[in-house]
Amino acid sequence: MGTGLTSRWVLNHDIFIGSRSLEKAQDIAGQLRRLAQGFYQNEMEGSITGLENKDAIGEAEVVVICFPPQATLPALSDLKDHLSRDQIVISTVVPMTRRDKLYYFSSMGVEGDRSAAEVVQDLVAPIPVVSAMQTVPAAYLNNIDAVLNLDVLVAGDNEVSVTVVSRLIRDIPNLRPLKVGPLVNSKFVEAITPLLLNAAILNGLHDPSIRIVPWFPTPD
Repeated sequence: MGTGLTSRWVLNHDIFIGSRSLEKAQDIAGQLRRLAQGFYQNEMEGSITGLENKDAIGEAEVVVICFPPQATLPALSDLKDHLSRDQIVISTVVPMTRRDKLYYFSSMGVEGDRSAAEVVQDLVAPIPVVSAMQTVPAAYLNNIDAVLNLDVLVAGDNEVSVTVVSRLIRDIPNLRPLKVGPLVNSKFVEAITPLLLNAAILNGLHDPSIRIVPWFPTPD
């Protein structure tokens, strides 16, 4: 998810890739920079820089969390002190488990069915967290040639932050951000991902996603 977003957003934005290893971050940044420069040519206005996680966070206006679910809380616990109040955190995390070849939503919280985004919000408060991108297949994002005619469901409690994130989503051609209410609704969005994976497995589909289509009544 992170590499795909980088290759899309670098057209107009400066991107900082974080890793525990500076060497790894710089290696990934170099690979993606060459890919983007080859694809966008002179149209690319942004840059890609590899840094250690704490330094990448310190440079960013918007911090995108792309950790695996099991690594999210330990990593953020170590990094949260490097966040600042004027930043926005985007959670793309989907907590799920796999049993008998199918996927199931699995809460990250100890209090029932809380979403990953809510748990992240508790950890980094008062910095606003916005939930987004969970239903966009990483395979689509990573294919820089792919046209993404998809909807992105966006949940958050801070309207200004939701607007900023929605604008970033629109910066990726043919992605349409759709607001779905407060952050508590993120659990419904996150739960769509295992459903999409199961639909792919059980019906032979290739990387399905979603688009919200309004109903148009047929004239009599």
